Amino acid sequence: MLIDLKTKKIKHTDVGQMNMYLNYFKKEEMTDGDNEPIGIILAKDKEHAIVEYALGGITNKLFVSKYQLYLPNKEELQEKVDGIL
Repeated sequence: MLIDLKTKKIKHTDVGQMNMYLNYFKKEEMTDGDNEPIGIILAKDKEHAIVEYALGGITNKLFVSKYQLYLPNKEELQEKVDGIL
């Protein structure tokens, strides 16, 4: 698993960079019997359209998500749970 932590908003070049890392890892680092590597990009923020188009057509297992710099308080957590249910 390859993980890239971005401190700013995700850019299409970040997705291309991770795809290159995955291709390198598959060719140069994997040995017989290894599972295909997975790439995860965690960014401070992500724009859905950029992620959708940048990931389009990529056959590698590559995922983009955003992270929070703080833990939500009890009320924020309750709102998220209520929104799911």
